[in-house]
Amino acid sequence: MSSSTTESKGRVLIIDDYDHIRSTFTSYLENFGYQVKMAKDGSEAKTLVDQNIFDIAILDVCLSGYNGRDLLNELKQVQPSLEIIVCTAYSENYDFIGVVEAGATDWISKPCKLQELHAKVERIRREQKHRRELLKKNRELEKIKTETEHVLKDMRSMIQDQDGFTTQKRTKKRTDFPEIIGDSDKIESVLKLVRLVSKTKSSVLITGESGTGKELIARPIHRLSNRTNYPFVPVNCGALAETLLESELFGHERGAFTGASTEKRGLVEEAEGGTLFLDEIGETTPQFQVKLLRVLQEGEFRRVGSSKCHHANIRVIAATNVSLEENVHKGTFREDLYYRLNQFRIALPPLRDRVDDLLLLSHYFLERACVEFSKELVGFSSEVIEKFLRYAWPGNVRELENMVTQAAILATPPTIELCDVSILIDRLHKNPRKTRLSDKPFNEAKGEFERKYFQNVLDRAEGNISKASRLSKIDRKQFREKARKLGIYSVSYT
Repeated sequence: MSSSTTESKGRVLIIDDYDHIRSTFTSYLENFGYQVKMAKDGSEAKTLVDQNIFDIAILDVCLSGYNGRDLLNELKQVQPSLEIIVCTAYSENYDFIGVVEAGATDWISKPCKLQELHAKVERIRREQKHRRELLKKNRELEKIKTETEHVLKDMRSMIQDQDGFTTQKRTKKRTDFPEIIGDSDKIESVLKLVRLVSKTKSSVLITGESGTGKELIARPIHRLSNRTNYPFVPVNCGALAETLLESELFGHERGAFTGASTEKRGLVEEAEGGTLFLDEIGETTPQFQVKLLRVLQEGEFRRVGSSKCHHANIRVIAATNVSLEENVHKGTFREDLYYRLNQFRIALPPLRDRVDDLLLLSHYFLERACVEFSKELVGFSSEVIEKFLRYAWPGNVRELENMVTQAAILATPPTIELCDVSILIDRLHKNPRKTRLSDKPFNEAKGEFERKYFQNVLDRAEGNISKASRLSKIDRKQFREKARKLGIYSVSYT
């Protein structure tokens, strides 16, 4: 192999079968001082990698006539240190997790923003330079420590001076739901239900595992309703004993119990005209449930120690991480209250089922931690990302937030490394995310296989149904109808 002696910010190989994309990526990166070569197919890419040393390759994994993952493996065998960013126009159905496990450093969807591509290339080059500089240091501990501190100081200055790497600007919040971080299909389905129910008067029951963010869904239901100008009052029913919960919710009269030296308005009165959010409703007792049912049915309640009825004009949103249906069958939850609360249900997916939002959430929590702890961290190493994607996250978003926050405290800039999330290694062995087809129910695995198969055949055929039909040996009409049912064939194909 031979390498160029020309001074540059790095050597990049663009592998794409579209001339326009290759030339656009090349001219853009060359403007920032990168030395770029282009390959239009897998054969040309392998030849260039055999003859040159590259720092980064940007690989279209849907090259015509070539399997992108196979090419990735072949390039890594020739140059193990080569960092590869994979990209595809078919990002919705592509197995990005698989290519990360196969050795890819990062990914990007087409059409992509050139600024985003530049940011990813810059991040990788910073990591490469950091590793190489550390390898050159003297093995004497004190000298390593001193010289590393100088390197990190320079890096921090570079990060501060370059607008694209200030962590506060990296995660762009949604304009429609600023409370929510995520844009996966799963979360979009939830937000569609939020939009539908918010304009109604119906009570809402939000279900989901602990840590999925049920209150974050309750708040936009209130915000988008006609009660938005009135209070939103949250109550954690599981954190209060029955007598205290009743007093907190309905209020009490002076002398109603020991310590009640004055009368007190309850949270139902505080929420007048607005929304009362009852979290962990499944933890309440049947005796309390009777009184809550009266509020929902009659719009009336009594303060503790009073016989006088008060009117309540509120909307109730309840949340639970247990099965209220099972509690009804056990006799620990009233059936009539269950149906009053469950006029409309929203089920929140666990984090393991919305993995497309995982990195977005991780960077959002990292940005908040950087502000809180005055840290200049720009992201996560590829090893950390790979472990994040393989973990099942039984504690959901709350567990992710805690882990990122702890890692931010431990990390040395510019990135969070595997040693900063060492607790994740132990947890990963106990709770790996089910990613293999054999881990899933037959019908779900069959559906996933069919979607991937038909998508890959269409990609190979460049969207041509007749060609795809011949490749798969399936009748043309049957292939088209099946692809449409799977949601992977549209008029965008020719």
